[in-house]
Amino acid sequence: MRNLLVFLRTNYFILLFLLLETVSLSLLFNFNEYQNTAVYNISGNLTGTLNSTFRNISEYFSLRKTNQTMVEEMAKLHSRLPDAYYKSDAYSFYRNDTVYLLQYRYISAKVISNTTNMRNNFLMISKGSLQGVKNHMGVIIGNRIVGQVISVSPHFSWIMSMLNKDSKISGKFKKNNQLVNVEWPGGNYRYGTVKEVPKHVDMKKGDTIITSGNSDIFPEGILIFKNQ
Repeated sequence: MRNLLVFLRTNYFILLFLLLETVSLSLLFNFNEYQNTAVYNISGNLTGTLNSTFRNISEYFSLRKTNQTMVEEMAKLHSRLPDAYYKSDAYSFYRNDTVYLLQYRYISAKVISNTTNMRNNFLMISKGSLQGVKNHMGVIIGNRIVGQVISVSPHFSWIMSMLNKDSKISGKFKKNNQLVNVEWPGGNYRYGTVKEVPKHVDMKKGDTIITSGNSDIFPEGILIFKNQ
């Protein structure tokens, strides 16, 4: 105890300086959007790089190459499905020809980190702008919705999960195509809220809500919610 008091007495100028410096930097980054964004991007990229490195090491011992091949093939398969195309009327040599053009492009990625126990949950994936990822792209796993891209760096992307108060998905009843909106009220991640359901629609156990296809974020028919 005596040695601690001696140390504090000898170095209190330095300790006071460090304390004030820490408070100053904290105020600077918290109340200035530009500095806050810069620090967020730097720390996010650093965190993403570290998480990716540790994850790659662990995957080396769990058939990493096989898993990656399966993910890439799944992305290619999704890109060949009919839902990835839309009809376009093209006029050529005075004839109206209906052709199919690619509307949705699928890019495979790995989840580096994610949260599910907060009010606003986010994910980080291992692909960024250099691989073609852009803001507002939809993210799915299999035939289920994950979320939407909200921020992109060259090598990583941040996803706003469906488990987020700002997430709102346009959907419809699979049984009758009635349009609705789906949100997450917080709490249990297994439960969502279906809003704007007309009075004439009787929602029953087993009803399925799928994407409506009314936006260019998600193809039509992807599972959003099932009333159990």
